[in-house]
Amino acid sequence: MLAAAPRVPAGDVPAWLTGLLTECPGPDAASASAAWAGIGEHWIARWCAITGSPAPAMDDAIREFIQTMRGEGDLSEVQLAQVCHAIDPGRGHPLADGAGSAIERFLWRVRPWLPLWVSFAHWVVRWCVHRRRRHVLFLARDMLTTYLTARRLDLKLSTGLDIRLAHASRADHGALADVLGLPHGEWFEPERVALVDSGCYGTVMSRLAGQIDAGARAEEEAACLFYFSRNPKIFGYLNYLLSPSILELDIAGTDVADFVIYAGDLLEAMPKPYRVVRTESGLVAEPQDLLTFCLGMAVLKEVDDFVAAGPLASIPQAQRRALELYNAYANASGNRMHADSLLFHTPAPQQLPADYGFEALDFQSFPPQNEIFGSAPG
Repeated sequence: MLAAAPRVPAGDVPAWLTGLLTECPGPDAASASAAWAGIGEHWIARWCAITGSPAPAMDDAIREFIQTMRGEGDLSEVQLAQVCHAIDPGRGHPLADGAGSAIERFLWRVRPWLPLWVSFAHWVVRWCVHRRRRHVLFLARDMLTTYLTARRLDLKLSTGLDIRLAHASRADHGALADVLGLPHGEWFEPERVALVDSGCYGTVMSRLAGQIDAGARAEEEAACLFYFSRNPKIFGYLNYLLSPSILELDIAGTDVADFVIYAGDLLEAMPKPYRVVRTESGLVAEPQDLLTFCLGMAVLKEVDDFVAAGPLASIPQAQRRALELYNAYANASGNRMHADSLLFHTPAPQQLPADYGFEALDFQSFPPQNEIFGSAPG
């Protein structure tokens, strides 16, 4: 049984996650606190069954969570301290109560962002259908929420897309069959591919696109779709979603573009329930520490329930939600209520990578820029 294995082959991760989410019961308790404790107890039991390890004490679980988040490298030390302050239920709680409280506190701050994440997934699916992009590869692990949303939308809309999860990262970037977790001897022949990632500079995506585009005709080059972008040469969904506000507010001295980076940091910093390690037989997934696993699975379940409940946010609705979140972000330093609604308050400073990615491309030849905005040589 996949859900009871300490390590899962990379290609089996989608089935493993789907099985875990399907098994998760809905809230059924006399009080909200009991309901959250029940959710915490469920994910603790699943973690213990998967890892074969006893559950740690609550204080140890928090310490291991901090170590994992620091090791991921997605957050600055200031951001990490703010996240821990936001979700820490306090000392002395039994594990199920403490984990349930941490999940509740975390989801309370994450829920307002769900319409933006789901809106991006919906746009990706519709764009790929419209542009006849047959294969859609989502980069794990930042794109787990978007990948699972796209899979559910594909079933709802009967799009016929071939949607896959690719385990490529800055630390480990193998061959295409390797990162897709294909069984030995199975081959993947990409056909009009779209690659989807959270964003930043696009260096991981550029390597993967280079593998797929080798020998491809220009009209068959991989399209690279990003939730947000720091790289001015690549498309960022949130950048364009907020572009009217950036134009309007920036001349008044308000840096909305900085909020786009913050929104990207938030998505990339979501706890990942598993990590990928390389073994002699290929890439495998194994659970993270208990609290990271519980929070990560709770977020995936929340997104899955949100999509199932529907209806999905339209682009104008997503723009309005983004502005509401921007207002909370912009006023966090002077308003305790706004500050308490955020996991952290500022984007992480990041340095331009040595390998910038896409440096040889321009807007006339790089999808989706040319496909959305047209080409204007000269």
